Amino acid sequence: MAHFYTLEPGIENLRVRTLVLNLVDPLIDAGNTAQAIDATIKTLDAEQIGSFDPDPLFDYRAQRPIVSYSDGHIVGMTMPHVALMLVTDVHGESFLYLEGLEPDFRWNAMAEDILEIVERFGVQSVYSFAAMPAPVPHTRPVDMLIRTTESAGKHPVVEGFAEHYAELSDVFEHAAAARCVPVINIRVRVPFYLVRGESLFIAGALAAIKMLAARGGPTFPLGDLEQLEDSQRGAMEEMRVEGSDFDQLVRKLEADYDASDVGFVTNDESLPVIPSSEEIGDAVEQFLASHESSPLDRVQKTKVEQRGFASDLRRLGKGFRGGFGRLSRDDESEGGEK
Repeated sequence: MAHFYTLEPGIENLRVRTLVLNLVDPLIDAGNTAQAIDATIKTLDAEQIGSFDPDPLFDYRAQRPIVSYSDGHIVGMTMPHVALMLVTDVHGESFLYLEGLEPDFRWNAMAEDILEIVERFGVQSVYSFAAMPAPVPHTRPVDMLIRTTESAGKHPVVEGFAEHYAELSDVFEHAAAARCVPVINIRVRVPFYLVRGESLFIAGALAAIKMLAARGGPTFPLGDLEQLEDSQRGAMEEMRVEGSDFDQLVRKLEADYDASDVGFVTNDESLPVIPSSEEIGDAVEQFLASHESSPLDRVQKTKVEQRGFASDLRRLGKGFRGGFGRLSRDDESEGGEK
């Protein structure tokens, strides 16, 4: 029985094989990675098919609603939200996307609600994202830790033991493992000097999206992220004056990274199959067809208005040129995970 969510009418027979979880807490979203992934997904066609009641889930003093004012009147109120979307990827495949802010309260009950959604829609695979600070340089391929509830050997994993503070997706994954629900978590390692601030770690978001496709998940558009990654790399190189403190820090991290054999996975080691020209043509036809008919064409409902991707990334990633600021003494001395 649902605790906090309601579904739109007319979707009782809908079956979707994949669910993507990406509930954002800006305070722990290292490098704004989850926000960049969210902005990418929101370029795709989507319809809202469910929503969660925010009142029992959010502390409005911690995540305050946003008031819109115009000419002496309040004209709008934006509340913290969690929504269930039906999204179509670039190959015309539909997947469920649970998006919004990470709730403050009732995580165990929320995890049970997500498990109920998995069962209700016949979901076969669940994917989630995370990002963590690490002593790695931005000049090396982005590496990730893959965690799964599936049998050993099916996905590359890092052997060993570690503990860290949990996110809601972790609580859900722990509950899902007890139910034998397949879950894959893609955890990006973010250079610790790019963890804070408004600038995104674009390379991290791009790597996570590629890894998602390589592990059997949906395929998202990459072009805008690739262009922004080039801009970010150029800005970082402009900062890296030979002999400077920043240059010395990066060189030390590069040496440590190259000498390490911990076994974090990169996309160079786990590349998706490159489609043929015929497969690309088929994908284009499916994409065009998805614009002519909705995956819920039997359901009468209004399309959800989506924010523009470019404006989202401009807001999140402004300041690529000279906007990173100087490293603080704390950042220079950390050299390790926070």
